[in-house]
Amino acid sequence: MRFLEYEGSITIGGVELRSLPGDQVRRLMTGMTQDAHVFQESIRANLRFAKPDASRNDLWEAARQAGLLDWIESLPSGWDTEVGAGGAAMSGGQRQRLLLARALLADPPILLLDEPTEGLDSVTADHLIRDILFATGNRTTVLITHDLAVQSAADEIHSMDDTSDLFATSHSFSD
Repeated sequence: MRFLEYEGSITIGGVELRSLPGDQVRRLMTGMTQDAHVFQESIRANLRFAKPDASRNDLWEAARQAGLLDWIESLPSGWDTEVGAGGAAMSGGQRQRLLLARALLADPPILLLDEPTEGLDSVTADHLIRDILFATGNRTTVLITHDLAVQSAADEIHSMDDTSDLFATSHSFSD
């Protein structure tokens, strides 16, 4: 997502990412990282960070796709529930799903998801991955994971044996 400089070449549609402003890259490619910030705001405000003009239906659909809707609707204050600094009022799995819903709401052509099922039991994780892949069927979705069950749901699997390979490899994603 161009938060760090890199060696090699990464292109989208033949355009080198390094040649684009960071905010333009993040409109093309965004996602959920493990260190993404959860604001000391309501659930609604945290989701609208990705899309300030999101309609009620947009928020509902993103929460549904991320497996968060039933939990939100069970809360006494629902969408207006404050999640605490860093998501302190949420479980780890709820926090992950809030971040996932935010990434889905951004609706980028390329979606990067770093350990999207962390903190979830295997049954919930399996359902969530299937829902994500169905919801993102019209775009490239990159799942970064150590979870073999998540990997098995992917169309292609690329393995890195040594993290130094990250900077020695060039990948080009295209339609």
